[in-house]
Amino acid sequence: MERFDIDLIEFCECERERVADSGHALTVHRVEQAAAPRSALLRPLDKLRSIAAFEDISKDLRTEIRQLCSRDTYSHVFISRRFLNNCIDMISSLLPEAVIITDAHRTWRKAAEKGGTVRRKIKYPYHKLNEIKARRDERKLMNKTGLLLTANERDALSFKALSFADASKVHVVPPFVDLQQYQHYEPVCKENGIMLHWDMHKVQGRNAALLFHEKVYPLIRAEVPDVQCYIVGSAVDSTIMALSKTDSSVKIIEDTSLAGEYIRRAKAVIACPDEGCGGQKKILEAWALRTPVVTSPRGAEALICENGRNILLAGTARGIAEQTVMLLQTPELASLISDRAYRTLLNHYEVKNVKAKVLSLV
Repeated sequence: MERFDIDLIEFCECERERVADSGHALTVHRVEQAAAPRSALLRPLDKLRSIAAFEDISKDLRTEIRQLCSRDTYSHVFISRRFLNNCIDMISSLLPEAVIITDAHRTWRKAAEKGGTVRRKIKYPYHKLNEIKARRDERKLMNKTGLLLTANERDALSFKALSFADASKVHVVPPFVDLQQYQHYEPVCKENGIMLHWDMHKVQGRNAALLFHEKVYPLIRAEVPDVQCYIVGSAVDSTIMALSKTDSSVKIIEDTSLAGEYIRRAKAVIACPDEGCGGQKKILEAWALRTPVVTSPRGAEALICENGRNILLAGTARGIAEQTVMLLQTPELASLISDRAYRTLLNHYEVKNVKAKVLSLV
């Protein structure tokens, strides 16, 4: 918004009125999202992949796009990866001179990695087929776009490997934190508390929390009997809520506005050991509040971090417990790691640095 007037098209719930909010160089155009037809749920087996770029778009959304493109000549068009495959040809024909930008993310790889866990003989061949087809489709999309913005170096390298000719289009725009939101927090005396900091309302997040309480937390309590475990979330699953009734050291905080306060007071933040539960954003928030983080290598692999320097990593339940106990019992180590993590945040994930990079690209 510092450089462009922006028209933003977004979906709204069907019961909401279609309105246009304008102000400060931003105009929002809301379109009702039609219910998916039943036939869309009946897909052939070779389309089991969870790749959002191939989702269809509604007639109303197409109409809105055509109206805007006929009214204004846009220099840049950002298409969310959710609609990239269905919008890019239409935008290219309507605005042949516009630079098309998208947020690239290779979602098919997770499905391929997990394809052999259940009914391996049936699923795995289809995941391999989907992998081949996804690479082909992504090469085509890369050729049509002007900029592909990935959230981390891992995905950037993965896209660059698809097409050497289009590799220069791929750039990393990492997740960011606005440190001004955390300036009002003042230093406090840390207590013997740890915080589980990820999205608990998802099945994956719920299972990770239950596994932590069953496998990791008993090992921590054996070394630090007075430890407290805080879980903050307004939509925490009922099975997680039940933990506080059977274990008095587990505290469920339903007021999410208090998350920063509990992160600041805790001696360690445990980030989700798996992907897909908002772990990266939670790690950055802990870094901003100068609280050290413990997680698995997979939970932090998309961030710039080094085990023992600005984060503590472990691949097993016992390893995570040992790293957490070390932070609880060694305040000097916790302070050193949190200071280094804060400097990493300043250098790579602070909003001003990320904004400067985005503006340099457009």
